[in-house]
Amino acid sequence: MRSQTIRLCLFTSLLLLNCTAKNDHSTAIKSAVKDELQRYPQATLLDLYKFFFQGAFGPGHLIPDAEAARRYLEEELRTSTSFDTVRWQPVGHQGKYYRLNLSLVHEGGISPQTLLTAFVESANAASPPSLEEWRKEWQMILAVVEGMQLNLADFANDKLELEKNLAGGKVIGHHSAAFEKSYHPHYRVVDKKHFEALLRERE
Repeated sequence: MRSQTIRLCLFTSLLLLNCTAKNDHSTAIKSAVKDELQRYPQATLLDLYKFFFQGAFGPGHLIPDAEAARRYLEEELRTSTSFDTVRWQPVGHQGKYYRLNLSLVHEGGISPQTLLTAFVESANAASPPSLEEWRKEWQMILAVVEGMQLNLADFANDKLELEKNLAGGKVIGHHSAAFEKSYHPHYRVVDKKHFEALLRERE
């Protein structure tokens, strides 16, 4: 009888811990969504997906090789004339990665080589989730977003598009046309360690 009581207590404790962890996770997701929509009111579900995707995967999916990354950065800096007003921001809800606005390079606050090094090293150090892990994570994020009743533009179509992409193994997302037009996003994603080092260099 005593052993049954002990097992029941252990099961109840584990259940409570699991529920607490899920609640904390949901709260962190909801807070991140609110912050993102406060910065970018025109964001759609596609943009929220990209925001959380970058928070989980970092920049690793963008690096075919360092030289290609250099050429792409140089070309974007050369052709970009408008930049978002948000200089930097955390992405996702885990606090592992940050977006750094290329305006910081364009204005001379950070050198192109310094940013490129941080970007490449962040990519090489990234440990992204598996496809199945990411599918489960996105389903939890999506459930939180739906529960917030945000009335996002094109929500149903975006949800279907993302479902099809993930079912086909495609995880990379893109900003919506509305986001591109409203905010002119030009940035690189770096991990927290490199982000903090870059900020110290600017002081």
